[in-house]
Amino acid sequence: MFVAAWPDDPTSERLSSLTLGPAGGLTLVRPGQWHVTLRFLGEVTGGIVPALVAALATTTAEFPDRIRCEAGPGTAWFTGARVLQIPVSGLDEVADAVRSATLPVIPDTDHRHPTFTGHVTVARSKRGRLDAAARTALAGIPFSASFEIDHLDLVASQPSPEGPGYTTLARVPLHG
Repeated sequence: MFVAAWPDDPTSERLSSLTLGPAGGLTLVRPGQWHVTLRFLGEVTGGIVPALVAALATTTAEFPDRIRCEAGPGTAWFTGARVLQIPVSGLDEVADAVRSATLPVIPDTDHRHPTFTGHVTVARSKRGRLDAAARTALAGIPFSASFEIDHLDLVASQPSPEGPGYTTLARVPLHG
């Protein structure tokens, strides 16, 4: 389960037209799956969802009714060259607030990534399948977009052979 912000339709359409070249060695993120994870929550039982929604509702009251995000300027690899992503700025304060509000409900057990790095994952390398030249060619592909969010979603993830499927369990509007 995770808390997400989703790019708007025009940004998603632009992501759909992003040309990464031959996809050998890559698993592309499917259209409709692109999001910015504000906090990963892990395996969570359904009984805790109301408490998470209440925590998010408290958090969203602190922010304006719309928050502008900037994606780009292009593709980049996270350390380890496994995740090809597009940086997204504008959500740092929201992610910090989500983390603070949800920590009493879901304590932090993953201390490997203590800081938020806003991004949309566009592809993942299949282990050992991309050489350095291919990784270099995929980094820096130009992409920029502006979009606004007006809500946060609590999302469940279901694994499948085609990649994870996402179900929005709750949508919490920003209150402004």
